[in-house]
Amino acid sequence: MLRIPDFIRKEDLTNYQIKSYNWLIEKGLQEIIEERKNVEISVPNYELKLEKIRVVPPTQFQDERKTMMPIDYRIKNLTYAARMMLTVTEVKQNEKGETKEETVEIDIGHLPIMLKSNICLLHDMSDEDLIKAGEDPMDPGGYFIINGTERVLVCVEDVMPNKILVNIDESQGKLSAIAKVISVRRGFRAKTTVEKVQDSDIITVSFPGTTKINFAFLLKGLGLNNEEILGMFDEDLQESVEKTIKEVKNISCEEAFKRLSKKIAVGHAEEYQVVRTEQAIDNYLLPHIGNKPEDRRAKAMYLTIMGSKVLKLLDGKREEDDKDHYKNKRIRLAGDLLQELFRVSFFMLLKDIKYQIEKQYMRKKEISVKTAIRSKTMCDRIDYAMATGNWTGGRAGISQVLDRTNFISSIAHRRRVTSLLDRTSPHFEARDLHPTQWGRMSPNETPEGKNCGLVKNLSVGAIISEDRDPEVIRNLLLQLGVKPN
Repeated sequence: MLRIPDFIRKEDLTNYQIKSYNWLIEKGLQEIIEERKNVEISVPNYELKLEKIRVVPPTQFQDERKTMMPIDYRIKNLTYAARMMLTVTEVKQNEKGETKEETVEIDIGHLPIMLKSNICLLHDMSDEDLIKAGEDPMDPGGYFIINGTERVLVCVEDVMPNKILVNIDESQGKLSAIAKVISVRRGFRAKTTVEKVQDSDIITVSFPGTTKINFAFLLKGLGLNNEEILGMFDEDLQESVEKTIKEVKNISCEEAFKRLSKKIAVGHAEEYQVVRTEQAIDNYLLPHIGNKPEDRRAKAMYLTIMGSKVLKLLDGKREEDDKDHYKNKRIRLAGDLLQELFRVSFFMLLKDIKYQIEKQYMRKKEISVKTAIRSKTMCDRIDYAMATGNWTGGRAGISQVLDRTNFISSIAHRRRVTSLLDRTSPHFEARDLHPTQWGRMSPNETPEGKNCGLVKNLSVGAIISEDRDPEVIRNLLLQLGVKPN
């Protein structure tokens, strides 16, 4: 039986945050670089490719003999951070048609360092060395030093992405079944909803950029014929599906898409409606499946699964999903939150680089990414978010001043979990204790007032498991003989 002292010695109360930050340094930052391999710049015979990013541990010297340690950053009100170096390749073509490639490494700014992480100066120090460096050997780390202030990134409780949740809604005066999925791809979040009102034959779909559109027209417009649509539903739902698709039975997929475009791109010129509809479907409808035309059939099949769940719920053949169950939630840690912040800041930096290079070309100056880079563009955004807690997406309170009232309060603050639900609304079910919180969340450690139940703390023995690569599981299934569609 695992005792609490054994757990604290072996697992460490803040180790999950440090592991998350180490993942960001080793893989998370490079993932964002891979998303934008080529930077589109409107300059003839010039191309900019992004290669690799690396984080350089701090090497700033106070004098010739002593390296600045975290205690010095606290005393001098500085930010404890490491430089980020990005390797890029410039491809230039001269008047003779000769191509020249030059690989350079540019400084794109700094990233705050989590104490006790792999790139921290305190990593793997002995207790004696920590005492000499002015640190408490019992302090497990897991926080940052921003402008001399110790700040912690509070874990965020979020709905599980890319999972269908079905529930009954009576808010509009009519009983209806709703299937929702928060589709996440490369930091972009889009909610897709499939809804059916009781005693109605029509199922509607809504996603960002559209109003409620007909389910049958969307399936047909995405490329499924009548037999394929019916084949995606169980036999006991065939009658309901027949009623749903009766409007589109006698029209082709092309005609259904044209009618769909008039609904989605209403108000646009007729020649632009089809293009606008294709963009909306590819980018905003279930983006986690893909954003290319060849992914549309897969999106249609996914929508039939959502429609099937809605029909079964209305017929009493399945129960509602419990959105407060912890299997339907995920905890976002420091690495994930910083990756989201870096993605937005880095894309803003790329826009600025594009503008600066195009300006160099217009002024007939020598084009060079080294002179176009302005690292302060990204540093200011990251520093502001870390110093104020105002994160991307309009969220507040992500970064907080570490509570140093006593040792226990500092540990509890680093193990805090907050929900992003509106504090002024009741949210009775979200505030209540849920059976799945047993052993995971402390029933006692929650504030009074408007934050009650929305701000929680992990239990002493609770750990947060790491995300796994779905491709590994997919490859195992293929090896076992499962055939993909």
